[in-house]
Amino acid sequence: MPTVTLLPSGLVVEVPNGTMLFDAACRAGLPVASSCSAEAVCGKCVMKIHLGAEKLSAITEHERKLLARDHRHPSDRISCMVRVLGDCAVSTSYW
Repeated sequence: MPTVTLLPSGLVVEVPNGTMLFDAACRAGLPVASSCSAEAVCGKCVMKIHLGAEKLSAITEHERKLLARDHRHPSDRISCMVRVLGDCAVSTSYW
């Protein structure tokens, strides 16, 4: 099973392949910002990908539009739209 390392704490959570990144952080007990309850609308659950970007599901056009709307960095992903397919390391501005 893939692992998600949550920075800066270094907390590591093992998740089933295909788990949403949003759910992985919640499973680890960390808060994830969201005003749409992970319905891929608000974009507040954005996470910076530090390692393993290639081991996440491909970005969709909808996610690309949300990231562009909010002027996000290319290493950012909307966590409720990203499936974990391998080991990765992520952070948010509020952890």
